[in-house]
Amino acid sequence: MTGTAPVTPATTAFARATAVRSLGDGRYRAEVGADWSAPTGPNGGYLAAILVRALEGELAPEGERRLRSLTVHYLRTAALGSLEIDVRVLRTGRRTASAAVSARQDGRDVLAGLAAFAAPGLDAAATWTPAAPDVPAPPAPDAPAVRGADYRPGGGAWLEAPPGTPSISRQLRMAPVLGTGPFVARPLDGDHGVETGGWIASPEAQPVDAAYVAQLTDFWWPPAFEVLERPAIAPTIDLTIHLRADLPPGGLPPTPVLGTYRSTAAVDGLVEEDATLVLPDGSLLAQARQLALLAPLS
Repeated sequence: MTGTAPVTPATTAFARATAVRSLGDGRYRAEVGADWSAPTGPNGGYLAAILVRALEGELAPEGERRLRSLTVHYLRTAALGSLEIDVRVLRTGRRTASAAVSARQDGRDVLAGLAAFAAPGLDAAATWTPAAPDVPAPPAPDAPAVRGADYRPGGGAWLEAPPGTPSISRQLRMAPVLGTGPFVARPLDGDHGVETGGWIASPEAQPVDAAYVAQLTDFWWPPAFEVLERPAIAPTIDLTIHLRADLPPGGLPPTPVLGTYRSTAAVDGLVEEDATLVLPDGSLLAQARQLALLAPLS
């Protein structure tokens, strides 16, 4: 895996935005683009997706392993432009393999992470998954997008991104089915915190691969925003993603994904968020947890 050829075919906007090029010896280069930015800089899920591309290029170039776990620490805000990535294989075994990954810009560390891969088709002593939420079916791929005042859960339409929202909110389609929206002073449920979420889909024929899944775990607005009266920021400190579906090389066929996002505690300026991604047939796709700052917008 040498030279400057892209590791994965860049056939969609998301694939192009997360593409990496191998420089040999575990080194990769990517370009951080502006289209996937949140208010405080490039989105954490987007940056994790770029790391996924490099990790797969090093540990699963022929699809012989599946990414199963990735933890990313966000050391400083990434800038737009070139991102230098290093993948260091820590161990390879018959069933699992592990690697460390880091990324730098202008000589400064930006991201640091650990990843675990597993062989497909592992023997299972038992299998169980949580029940999928009882929510309306996703809109059709070509359904129209409507403004917030006209949007109704289960109404067969996608939600139009309001003017002034971060660029990332315009890259994928959203159909909320849980929660009430950001900055509406929603009352907290004392036992369960606050939960939000809905259907997410790409406007293009984007396969559901590991990088795309990483993006979806951090795509929705933070559930903590729903209990606030005014805008705030919630940059991610660390994000751990567990991929629970056996995603084949090239990913699953394009399909909407149901994401639910829950926070139970905001303490000392920090808030946690748990994400669960489910396919339309109810199959568990991924689980994730992150810790983020929760700070006034100033």
